[in-house]
Amino acid sequence: MEDLRIAAVQMNCRVAERDRNLATIERFAEAAAAQDVDIVCFPELCVCGYNAGDTSTPEPEPLEGESLRRLEEIARNCQITLLTGILERDVSGIIYNTQVVCGPEGYVGCYRKTHVPDAEIGTWRHGDALPVFDHAKVRYGIEICYDSHFPELSTLLAEKGAEVIFLPHASPGETPAEKRARWMRYVPARAYDNNVYVAICNNVGDNGAGRTFSGVTFICDPLGAVIAEVQSGSEEEMIVADLSASALAESRRETLMFFRHYRRPEMYRRWENEIGLRGDDQSTSLTGR
Repeated sequence: MEDLRIAAVQMNCRVAERDRNLATIERFAEAAAAQDVDIVCFPELCVCGYNAGDTSTPEPEPLEGESLRRLEEIARNCQITLLTGILERDVSGIIYNTQVVCGPEGYVGCYRKTHVPDAEIGTWRHGDALPVFDHAKVRYGIEICYDSHFPELSTLLAEKGAEVIFLPHASPGETPAEKRARWMRYVPARAYDNNVYVAICNNVGDNGAGRTFSGVTFICDPLGAVIAEVQSGSEEEMIVADLSASALAESRRETLMFFRHYRRPEMYRRWENEIGLRGDDQSTSLTGR
C-alpha cells in the first residue's frame, strides 16, 4: 500500500431516476477529483435506487449497459476510481445487487452482494465471488450492506490482500443516532480485528418509493478509530480521509496485535466439518447425550 486519499458519499438515491442519480454521482466525483481523491465509494444501488420487494421498479439492466458506459465516462473525465451500485440482470436473466468499479482506464470489475436477507431474496440473488481489486496504490475489497454482519467475509478479504474494505449501504429506518450506535458495535471491529481501513456509506433521505434513509457515513483506521465522519444524518455529504501506509504497517508490526497472524484455519475447517456431519444431531452432540 501507498499513501492515498479516499472518499465516501452519503447520497440521496431516487428509485428509477437513473439520470438524476448519475448526475449526482458525477457532481460528487468532480468534487472528489478536485480534492485529489484516488477512490470514491457511493452507496448500495445508488444508480437505480433501493426498492427491495419490487421486481420491476427499478428495472434491472445488463452489466455492460448504458449506466456502465456513463460511469466509465465519469471516471475517465475525473481520473478517479468509482465504486457505484447498480441492479444487474445477468445474461442468464438472474438479477444481482452489484457494486461496479470503474477507473480512469474504464471498467475494472464488480462485486455481487453475497448475503441476501429475507426482505431482498425475492428481488435479487446472492453472488458467490469474493474479489479483491488492485489499484496503483492499494488493494481493496467490497461488502454490500448486510454482508458486513458476517465477520468471515472481512477476514477473507484481508487474507486475500485487501488493505481497505468499502461497505456501501442502503440501510433505511432508525434515527441517525440509533444507526450510528448500532454500526459502532461492529464496523470498527471489522477494521481492528483485521488491521484494515474500513469505509462505510449509506443512502440518505426520501428515495421516492416509500423508504427514508438516515445516512451515517464514516471511515475507520486499522485500529478501529473513526478518522472521518459526516456532520448530518439527513443531508447529502462527502467525507474525505487520507490513508497512511505507515499507519497500516505499524498496526501490523506487533504480532500480538496482528490477530490474523495467529489464525488457525485448519482447525476452523475441522470444526466446520464436524458441524456439517452432526446435522440434525447437533444439539445432542453439543450436550454430550
